[in-house]
Amino acid sequence: MAKISSTQYEPVFDLGLQVQSGQLKANDAIEIVTKETGLNKASAKYCLDAVLAMPKGVEYKHTINIPATKYYLYRFEDSLTSVQFKFVLQSVDKHLEYYVAQGKGDQVTIRTLVDSYRAKLTLQAVYPDEVHEQTTEFTEGAVKQVTINAYERDPKARAACIDKYGSICKVCDFNFEAIYGSIGKGFIHVHHKVDIATIGKSYQVDPINDLIPVCPNCHAMLHTGKPAMSIEKLKQIIDSSNT
Repeated sequence: MAKISSTQYEPVFDLGLQVQSGQLKANDAIEIVTKETGLNKASAKYCLDAVLAMPKGVEYKHTINIPATKYYLYRFEDSLTSVQFKFVLQSVDKHLEYYVAQGKGDQVTIRTLVDSYRAKLTLQAVYPDEVHEQTTEFTEGAVKQVTINAYERDPKARAACIDKYGSICKVCDFNFEAIYGSIGKGFIHVHHKVDIATIGKSYQVDPINDLIPVCPNCHAMLHTGKPAMSIEKLKQIIDSSNT
């Protein structure tokens, strides 16, 4: 596939979302891209096909370049829940399998990227800090029946907490981005100072005073008792173990 620039493949993502929502027809999106960026119709269609296929978890057959794939994965990760983003990774996996089946070899860079995203999702699943709901308030604790009783966590409260305190552990100062590079950017758990599983009812959470960012290790240690250990006590344990 001919090399295309970011100014050509990036607009396709937002146009693809409009197509997906029914605001725009696919052919019209392709026309816009070709006229405004100079991207040829075939390449525009290939990029659009990928953007439309990814959130559905279905196979797309035409290869787009590595920077475009990276950009679309980044945008989808930023805009979708972790559950929804798994479909995006599934779609890319299916494309990679199709590519290999055609005898064209393995797209190592993209496969490595997909594996890194999947590893990141696995880490996040250790303590699922939120259930993605479209709510306007920071309301938490409503029992949701799965196979066991789980307690809903508001993603807006989590985002507000991280916006205030950053994504560095407030117990041990661990920084995922500093250690793991770009795949660790923004990764952190959010700990509830008051364990909502012990409350048993909905309550209005204050993301600044009730939540705190912590790494998975410290998060696990905080929950070694019930109710959960305080941040200050865990810090004391770390300090005493290092002296």
